[in-house]
Amino acid sequence: MKGTTVLVVSGILALVGGFAALIFPLPASLAVTVLVGWAFLISGVLGLWAAFSDKEMSHRGWAGFFSLLDVVVGVWMLANPLAGMVSLTLVVGALFFASGLTRLFLAFSNFRGTDMFWLMLLSGLISTGLGLFILVKLPAASLVILGTLVAIELIVIGTTLLSMGIALKKHGKF
Repeated sequence: MKGTTVLVVSGILALVGGFAALIFPLPASLAVTVLVGWAFLISGVLGLWAAFSDKEMSHRGWAGFFSLLDVVVGVWMLANPLAGMVSLTLVVGALFFASGLTRLFLAFSNFRGTDMFWLMLLSGLISTGLGLFILVKLPAASLVILGTLVAIELIVIGTTLLSMGIALKKHGKF
């Protein structure tokens, strides 16, 4: 299969997944939570294995401690996916809020008088507002926010891959 065909097929699959997640945000949010729970669990188990199998590793105790913490968080998220979903949504809201405040600060401190000022200001306001919205609407927002964010990302990625595949096929490249 040619590379352009792979891009087109990947784009279509991402678009289908994105629209499915947009239509069904709760199952998509739960899927994100379960995926993150497994990621914590697997990384924790591998970290524990590394900490206990490598006698030369510096800071083995700390590596073991944080790996054990990963295992506990992973098991907790898999055993309590709804509570895990609320926790992940809280983290996402806090990250949006903090990154928005950072961009607002940068807009006024580093980009005042430049072409980037308004873009930084607008993106900072949007992220700060979205972060506040998520944090104020917890736990109800946790039912749809993660799934909706995944849906938007999949739609953006799908559109990009599809467009790239069509454009490269049109120009005879790849």
